[in-house]
Amino acid sequence: MALIKTIKYGSGEIRIHDDYSKDKTPEENQKIVDDVSRLIIGFYRREAAG
Repeated sequence: MALIKTIKYGSGEIRIHDDYSKDKTPEENQKIVDDVSRLIIGFYRREAAG
C-alpha cells in the first residue's frame, strides 16, 4: 500500500493510497468515482437547501 497523496483539510488530512484501485478494473474504478461523486453532490444540495 503506497501513499499517493496527502491533502490537508482543516485540522486534519486526507490520505489517498493506491490499494483502493490496485486490483480493480477500470469499470470498477469508475463506479467508485461515480458513487462518491453522488454522495458529495447530495451533501452540497442538502447544504444549499438549508
